[in-house]
Amino acid sequence: MRTLIAAILAAALAACSGGRSDPAEKAPEGGPLAPEGWADASADFIDNAGATVGEAKVKTAPAGVLFRLDVRGLARGWHGIHFHQVADCSDGPAGFKKSGAHVDPGAREHGLLHEAGPEEGDLPNIYAGADGRVRAEIFRAGARLDGEGGLRDADGFAVIIHANEDDQATQPIGGAGDRVACAAVRPD
Repeated sequence: MRTLIAAILAAALAACSGGRSDPAEKAPEGGPLAPEGWADASADFIDNAGATVGEAKVKTAPAGVLFRLDVRGLARGWHGIHFHQVADCSDGPAGFKKSGAHVDPGAREHGLLHEAGPEEGDLPNIYAGADGRVRAEIFRAGARLDGEGGLRDADGFAVIIHANEDDQATQPIGGAGDRVACAAVRPD
């Protein structure tokens, strides 16, 4: 009798769930980073050896720039990420130095937590899980993709991921360390 009652309760609960999966289940890995036609710009992330390790998609928003990223092969933990001045990832073994410094048209100090900051290229840290993967959506208020002062100017811009966490205050890069991945977002 107890087995019959348990079975009826289980069936009733399943019927009430409306076809929803268990919220404890993990979301499926992969899938498109954004719907077709969503992005105003996109670029592949490469590592220091030149291997493709992910992608970035960027969309203009009314009060800033929204971008999504999917990157694999990072060390587990927090990583600094910034917009850099030039869409040039051609020198990976040398640390992506050709991408220049952080985007900073207002000559502000580095860091989201610095009282004289942030630079336009400063972004919140991202976290790579045990599998080395990051999938994130980040909004940068006040940034523009195109037009006067836009990120995608004549030489474009790069999205750089660093080896370490950015403390969001220390100059010049918050202790974020080496540049380990780069996505060059070129002008149209």
